[in-house]
Amino acid sequence: MGIQAGNHTSSFVLYLGTGALAVVLAACGSGGTPTPAQAGSGNVALTVPKDASVGGFNYTQGSYLEGFQFTANQAITITQLGAYDSNLCGLPNGGESFATAPVAVYDLTTHALLGTVNVSASDPATGVYRYAALSAPITLNTADTYAVVWVSLTNNYIASPTLVASDVNPAINYLAMAGHGPGGLTMTSTMLEPDWSFTIADHGLSALNYDLGPNFIFEN
Repeated sequence: MGIQAGNHTSSFVLYLGTGALAVVLAACGSGGTPTPAQAGSGNVALTVPKDASVGGFNYTQGSYLEGFQFTANQAITITQLGAYDSNLCGLPNGGESFATAPVAVYDLTTHALLGTVNVSASDPATGVYRYAALSAPITLNTADTYAVVWVSLTNNYIASPTLVASDVNPAINYLAMAGHGPGGLTMTSTMLEPDWSFTIADHGLSALNYDLGPNFIFEN
């Protein structure tokens, strides 16, 4: 897991509240310049610049379950799940051999696995993520709390980025960084429901700028 300077903690918190982060979308493309979403591409949950303006660095120290908890501010349907590919980003220490990685969506309220895909190096890229289509789209309600997570395997993730609130799509409410085990630091090569979180409620934007791994594309 990445180290969040000045804010890294191993305390166990599981926050399932609402209203943690309501924002206005500011989609960024290469060079960090705001650009409109591509027609027909759907809506990206987290917008991550392709150049060094994202901050942080590419890093791995083992295979972790990583992702984020969120609620939907309106009914949305997830159509594609994404995995970060450091070859697509201008941060240092890219150039890895991207390993096919599992990405999943869990309903944390009902403890149900809603869908999963394996994202490979041959899947199309949008921004710094490669996306694979779900065999069955996932429709979310506005009452439950969800998490999108990946198992990083040998892939890099972005440690300690510098995203801002407007990098979160306004259709969702970012609640927390999600992980597995005490402090989120238990390594795994198996997909699991996340059981650890580093919350916006307790840590502010540090929770958005912990580690970046998975993402998703949705339709309204």
